Amino acid sequence: MDRYITAALLFTALTTVCVAQSGNVKTYSESVPTLERKTSESDKPRKTEKKTDDDETIRVETDLIIVPTQVTDRSGRALTNLRKGEFKIFENNVEQEIAYFAAEEQPFTVALLLDMSYSSVFKIADIQSAALSFINQLKPDDKVMIVAFDEKVRVLCKPTNNRYALKLAVEATRIGSGTSLYSAIDGVLRDYLSTIKGRKAVVLLSDGVDTTSQSFDARSVMRSISETDVIFYPIQYDTYEDVQKTRQNQAEIRYDEDDRPYAVIKPRVKGEREEDYRAANEFVEDIADRTGGRTFKVSSTTNLASAFKTVADELRRVYSLGYYPSGNREVGVRYAIKVRVYRPNLVVRARNGYELSADR
Repeated sequence: MDRYITAALLFTALTTVCVAQSGNVKTYSESVPTLERKTSESDKPRKTEKKTDDDETIRVETDLIIVPTQVTDRSGRALTNLRKGEFKIFENNVEQEIAYFAAEEQPFTVALLLDMSYSSVFKIADIQSAALSFINQLKPDDKVMIVAFDEKVRVLCKPTNNRYALKLAVEATRIGSGTSLYSAIDGVLRDYLSTIKGRKAVVLLSDGVDTTSQSFDARSVMRSISETDVIFYPIQYDTYEDVQKTRQNQAEIRYDEDDRPYAVIKPRVKGEREEDYRAANEFVEDIADRTGGRTFKVSSTTNLASAFKTVADELRRVYSLGYYPSGNREVGVRYAIKVRVYRPNLVVRARNGYELSADR
């Protein structure tokens, strides 16, 4: 009898554990927000006033916040059949009402930024061929602008769907010296994409190392990015080893007292140091994560066209969600966004926050 009682108790205990564990299984998937902070119950108005040192009032109107979102399964296959009711948006962990939802394919405006500095590991013909292949894979109504940058930033073609004009612009790219990456990104966002409505993306081909921007740094560019709903797709290559080899090859040869040659290698400067490349990696990952895009790592042996093709495919599978924030807005404060999809075991990539500037 005792044996039967013990078995019954053991069965009951195991059943309780299984039920408890099944209750912990998530029925949803969600994106990763950044810089979350607590929101008070008083954060209800749609606008806020902020006093400056000279008592001038800055009024920040609350605009519709657009959140580009991509959803894939664990194998990377995009899910294109999700409905509005399967999504939820949270700002600083407070659920927001979804005021806008678009799942159908809509035209994109894409800024194609091409790093034309000497440090590129790709031949210019390879870059041009991949860029043209990317443009040809976009929809006829999609607009593209071509920007080439070395020390100078050159807008070779403003947003257009004229494929012949785009072809001429790509073929006009030339290799130069210096890398004004931050200036290129900020200029494209501020002078072009900020005034364009609808879906927008930046496709950046670069190693991510800036050497010659004068008025911008990574932090200021990140603030500009945080104020937009532009998706970033960095296609990043690594030039560190090539740069070190170039330094060695360009080293001055001197001779000692026994007439034996030795190389005098100059100290590393900006763009040659390990910390510059660590910062570059963090930068490109950050701009992709913050905007709902992703980074593609390529090398000199990579078929660039395949990376660009993947980006073109992903641009067609973007959900656009929008909401009016329920809380007060403060200039200079970053607000964290989280998108939840009520299906399990999915990968959700979405714009993960935004920051208001005084002129918003």
